[in-house]
Amino acid sequence: MISTITLNPSIDQHIIVRNLVKDDANRAEAVFRYPGGKGINVSKVIRELGGHTRAYAIVGGFPGEFWKELVTKLDIPYFAASIQGDTRINTILTDLKDKSQTRISAPGPKVSENEIYRFLKNLLSVRPKPAFWALGGSLTPGMKRSTYRQFVLALQKGGVPCVLDTDDEALRLGVEASPFIIKPNEYEMERLMDRPLKSTGDYLKAARTLVDQGVRIVIVSLGKRGALFVTGKESFHVLTPKVAVKSKVGAGDSLLGGFLSGLYQKFSLKDAARLGVAASTSAVMREAPRLCLRSDIAGILRRVAIKDL
Repeated sequence: MISTITLNPSIDQHIIVRNLVKDDANRAEAVFRYPGGKGINVSKVIRELGGHTRAYAIVGGFPGEFWKELVTKLDIPYFAASIQGDTRINTILTDLKDKSQTRISAPGPKVSENEIYRFLKNLLSVRPKPAFWALGGSLTPGMKRSTYRQFVLALQKGGVPCVLDTDDEALRLGVEASPFIIKPNEYEMERLMDRPLKSTGDYLKAARTLVDQGVRIVIVSLGKRGALFVTGKESFHVLTPKVAVKSKVGAGDSLLGGFLSGLYQKFSLKDAARLGVAASTSAVMREAPRLCLRSDIAGILRRVAIKDL
């Protein structure tokens, strides 16, 4: 079982228009609503690939009830801790004319220290314990930037390796807890290192610095250039096959979900990485809300190349 944690989940409303005209009424071609957040996205991918997962989240208000309803429709087991505030609603706008995609993310509800404490206490009492805890996404307004650090320290003390996928100060402080895996993208890695990173060598050096600080596996997602995987013993670059890109929403979450699925099945590091990149590639071939598609994987895997570094 791979369990995921989403501290700031959302209802993602994806609106598709044929030609967006500013300052005018625009009619939608289609509207999709689905449960959002990095943690739940990872669970979606694991479920699609045939794995076992359970999603944990903090939700509130009518949007929170709707989030639970949507997760139930996906046949993903979940535990949702109730809070007083309303779960956020994000908007994704796709313009078919210029193929642009604009994402507007709401900040989320205020969550009290007591609500956070109760949620963490619930996580620590979960039995049987999962093989991995995957934590990810933004924090809600008012949450301490050290919240992920607090969660990783407590959960790993309980014997379960943690995977952290977040940004900015939350990631910087989270790294101090030595999570088992982190997965920054190229821009998040630059912010974490607080310096520009240009070449593959720059990203490799930065990843090795993080491994030296206690992170067991560092994954740096590089968009169409693939992803770097770095541990204390090996490092390699997984190259992404060229495909027609329809949506980039959830590509990084698909990478992580595929990689964890491989690790859970006792794949080698390279084979798990190859599965992760295949899942990410499948995701960009699909319009949101679809992430990866299981039937794509075998064909994509044959085209995924690995270069040792």
